[in-house]
Amino acid sequence: MKKKKHPFLVAVPKTDRGAYNHGRFISSLIEQQLKHLHEVEKTLPSKDQTNTDLAAIKTELDASEYIRRVTAKLHPHGAHTATADKPATKRKKRIAAIKRKKSKPSKRKRK
Repeated sequence: MKKKKHPFLVAVPKTDRGAYNHGRFISSLIEQQLKHLHEVEKTLPSKDQTNTDLAAIKTELDASEYIRRVTAKLHPHGAHTATADKPATKRKKRIAAIKRKKSKPSKRKRK
């Protein structure tokens, strides 16, 4: 009988692929988190602030980009380096494709 290394280990199921949607509008929970993060950002030196208008953040993609930028300023030791950032290349391409898709006018006719 094998003895477990960690007796209180809990299996966490994988997150559903549809759980994160770049185009979905942010929830009130994310909006509140952004406000808290913005207050912390104001304590940074002005050269490190993003000067982002929170009212302009409407989608989960916008929110994740803002959170990533501010977190990198708050925790520079945890920011990705250029050499270790290979997985982000696919992410950047996907984000660029979504932004292009958002900028194109919809062909659907509205009633």
